[in-house]
Amino acid sequence: MTKSWCESHEATVALQAGVLQMGDVALQRAIPLDVLLNKTKLFATDLQNPSTLLSAKQLAQLFCNASFLLSRPDLPLVIGQQLLPISLQHFGLGVMHAANVAQALDYLLKAQSLWSPLLHVTALKHEGHLSLYWSDAGAHLDPEEFTLAVLMEMEALRSILLWLGVDLHASEWAFELKSISTNPLSECQSRWAASPIKANCERFVLTLPNTLLHEPLKQASSSLFHVSEQQVAQLPLSFLGFIQQRLLQEIREMPSLETLAEEMAISPATLKRKLKAHGTSYQKQMDQARSLMSYHYSHKLGYSTERVAESLNFYDTSNFRRAMRRWILAS
Repeated sequence: MTKSWCESHEATVALQAGVLQMGDVALQRAIPLDVLLNKTKLFATDLQNPSTLLSAKQLAQLFCNASFLLSRPDLPLVIGQQLLPISLQHFGLGVMHAANVAQALDYLLKAQSLWSPLLHVTALKHEGHLSLYWSDAGAHLDPEEFTLAVLMEMEALRSILLWLGVDLHASEWAFELKSISTNPLSECQSRWAASPIKANCERFVLTLPNTLLHEPLKQASSSLFHVSEQQVAQLPLSFLGFIQQRLLQEIREMPSLETLAEEMAISPATLKRKLKAHGTSYQKQMDQARSLMSYHYSHKLGYSTERVAESLNFYDTSNFRRAMRRWILAS
């Protein structure tokens, strides 16, 4: 398997991925840019250079600085409104020429290294719906920063569909928010008015119905989309996103660390070292994949505990329950 991931220290993210908007808000609050850019190894002049690229770790530090300095509860939604399609750079044409919403979303997930370097987004289908799940991509976000990033991306997906001319009916969206303080929650309730919003959930999830996914797009072009799709297919996932995608493919019989290392053309020791640098381990990644599927099976597919356990290759239900408690505490 050829290398098709990017690591959190690699500079791959364009400035448009929320950075310029944070800079604008800082200036509006009379906060010097060098304060906002503290510990990022960036300078104010870098924000004026269109060729500047950031690593996920630099962007994570900016989110940390912004959450501390910019006490503005609507900040993630303001950034999210402007995140797409500009963060896609020249790949944005593919979204514009998709046949329908489902195709546009699939395209966005293939290009997520451009607009979602801090988080990995996983799409899973269930009867009549598609659910999007957010997980850490190895940038060491604390819970508040993680929440800020998820809200930004949820709003980005909503905003790009509006930009594409989709007639959104708010009640078709269902938001599940894991942990969120009162003020940001009020902003979400105001912005996402008629949509069902559940707070204090186990996970961050956005669920869309098939009726919306099959909504045709006005500028659809099969030939132009095909060309863009071939190009975006070459974009890498985040390192942890790459591993999560691989583990979810074989959720019952996950590959060993040694097998995955061989597939990635690196040694097991190198894979362990890279995982440690991203603040995780192979066991944690396997637990995270099982935890995600456990939630999906039980909350979206309505499986019983026994059936979930069997689907994840647990033949002792008590062992599965103990593992599930460990996953929840670790997530």
